[in-house]
Amino acid sequence: MHVFVRSLIVSFLLLSSLPAQDAPAADYYAGVYRLSGAALRSALHNLIDGHTVVSYDGLYTAFPSTDSKPNGKVWDIYSDIPGGTPPYEYEHGLRKCGSYNSENDCYNREHSWPDSWLGATNPARSDLFHMYPTDGYVNNRRSNYPFGEVSNPTWTSMNGSKVGPNTAAGYSGTVFEPINEYKGDLARSMMYMSVRYFTEDTGFTTTVATNKSELLGWYAAMLYRWHVKDTVSMKEIVRNNAIETFQKNRNPFIDHPEFAAEIWNTSAAPVIGYVQQLSSTGIEIDLTRYVDSVSVVTAGNIMVDKGIGNPVSVQWGVNNDVSKVRIVTSPLQPGTQYQIQLKNVKSINGVAMKDTAVFLKTSGVASVPDGAVPDGFVLAQNYPNPFNPLTTIEFTLPREAFTSLSVFDLQGRELEVVLQRRLASGTYRLPFNAGMLPSGIYIYQLRSGSQELSRKMMLIK
Repeated sequence: MHVFVRSLIVSFLLLSSLPAQDAPAADYYAGVYRLSGAALRSALHNLIDGHTVVSYDGLYTAFPSTDSKPNGKVWDIYSDIPGGTPPYEYEHGLRKCGSYNSENDCYNREHSWPDSWLGATNPARSDLFHMYPTDGYVNNRRSNYPFGEVSNPTWTSMNGSKVGPNTAAGYSGTVFEPINEYKGDLARSMMYMSVRYFTEDTGFTTTVATNKSELLGWYAAMLYRWHVKDTVSMKEIVRNNAIETFQKNRNPFIDHPEFAAEIWNTSAAPVIGYVQQLSSTGIEIDLTRYVDSVSVVTAGNIMVDKGIGNPVSVQWGVNNDVSKVRIVTSPLQPGTQYQIQLKNVKSINGVAMKDTAVFLKTSGVASVPDGAVPDGFVLAQNYPNPFNPLTTIEFTLPREAFTSLSVFDLQGRELEVVLQRRLASGTYRLPFNAGMLPSGIYIYQLRSGSQELSRKMMLIK
């Protein structure tokens, strides 16, 4: 559970260079906001139920719209290498399976929620939100295994997808692990299926990971961890929009990632996912859970140091996401680190968060002006340092590249992958919470393209 919580804290990142999500119609989610638990699941089901059905043969016709890379090739998540060169690629409509003996023979239609789990029932077996075009041989090796996490693979694909015994808590059987960059995509597909076919799963089977459309505890916990660790990408946003043109429904967990916590993590307390400066007087704080308006929308419960004091005003909810709050303060100084203290916060279903503090460094001399290209590849010293347990890691990229940020112990063991995605040039600040780590010295390492930098940080409890 501790790794799950730490992942939750570090993974809800708002990176300023990432494109804003295309919003669905303004009233699409009317009636489901601010619900939690079974009430939210039922409301979402009713919203996305009764979609326009694409036939099984029609999937190949839809894939050029839903699953094309920028170069027009098939976006096969089982062979793609984000930021690198894939071992092979397919053209839409060419080399559809048939038979196959190895990778790069042909591509077919992958049921990310296996067809045998569905009982081959319609319309679930051709629902585009869980169907992906993938290499036929890798699809076959995946078989009907659940997704999972593998340390000792019995088989590995050319892009690093693996088959082997599961190491995620709760199940030790054989699983299939996709690469990290697509774990969130697949988790959100599983969440969609669980909600879309809620109460409509008579033909579904019971498996090691599911009870008809219900995600079993171990599977839900792992998928939720993937969901918060691999955040929504532009690929998913484009895919969501494209599928809507065919099916006339959407995946709620792409449009509103916060919905997932309110269904599969309702017993967890709010935690600070990120804090970001909006203006010289505006700050936004993500608390990862829907929070109670009475406890949060009280300026007396929020305190900013360096003489700022309580906010002038507090807004509960941002674009109908009531896991976020925006505060207005007296003017903040540029290039200054502030500590923001929060108390008496609880989730909408009454789970209390411990009084806590988060750090915010305002933009200033060290930041990159809008439109400017940074001079070089820089990994700054985390701040504060030493820290307990929250710190911020800042880095600058001179050009667009696939980038990763990881935390290691002094023995070189990777403890946390904080970030893995393609980023534009710019300066980024990421929060890291080491609440479940013992005191000591740790190394954080930044890799971007062919460049690599590392620094040490000290945790003192």
